[in-house]
Amino acid sequence: MRIAIVGCGWLGQPLAKQLKQSGHSIVATCRSAQKRQALEQLGYSSHVYQLGDLLSSDALKAVFQCSLLILNLPPGGRHIQPDFYIEHMCQLLSTARQQGVLQVIFISTTAVYGDIQGRVVERTPLAPVSESGRAHQIIEQHARDVFAGSACVLRLAGLVGTDRHPAKYLAARTDISHGSQVVNLVYQQDVITAIEAIIEQDKYGNIFHLCAHEHPTRHDYYRWACAKLGLDLPEFAVENHEHQGKIIDAHWTCEALGLELSYASPYTMLA
Repeated sequence: MRIAIVGCGWLGQPLAKQLKQSGHSIVATCRSAQKRQALEQLGYSSHVYQLGDLLSSDALKAVFQCSLLILNLPPGGRHIQPDFYIEHMCQLLSTARQQGVLQVIFISTTAVYGDIQGRVVERTPLAPVSESGRAHQIIEQHARDVFAGSACVLRLAGLVGTDRHPAKYLAARTDISHGSQVVNLVYQQDVITAIEAIIEQDKYGNIFHLCAHEHPTRHDYYRWACAKLGLDLPEFAVENHEHQGKIIDAHWTCEALGLELSYASPYTMLA
């Protein structure tokens, strides 16, 4: 199958590698000529594209010739411009369908559930509170409207990999809030395995989410992780009322995809 990965970065590049090894032809987009050259050397048809570029650009012409679009463009963290992000993501999805792309996998976020307390499953009503969560909710719905049963939404918890762990950003900090809330993390390779399962098993028309099955508290886990990494321990503020926050339960997704997580516990995410 000819697959376009729009956003071939930290997650997209190792995904492209695995899909290529499985026999698929990959078209990848990135944001710089330097990154394009690196992707070309790995054997991918690569193009420079940034959200908001003309939909008639050469990069998107190549994307629109693919059967499957994997849309993996995050909104930019704290610097999100929600109106711009929503407008251009929706335009990209609409044009892809009009130009003949048959299927889409939209990489979304568990931020769409907002500050719900307790167990969260795939059919839990959405209640986003962040700009990113609200934007993703709109784009999810647009993808499903445009591609109907040929769209798949995959909501991801906090991403962790060999070179990426949130404990590094909490080390040595003090008076950190929400220490009693649980962590919702998922490992990069488990996400890649899930995406490949969606493709190989033709699991379109579904909404999935992915997260490790074990949920220690932020206080316990991040202090452990910093010690494991040899970093100064973070200090959490004393709470008058403890709230465990949302607990992303991905058992249904794993069962539907026949997926056994390689990193079912956050404690296995650090070597």
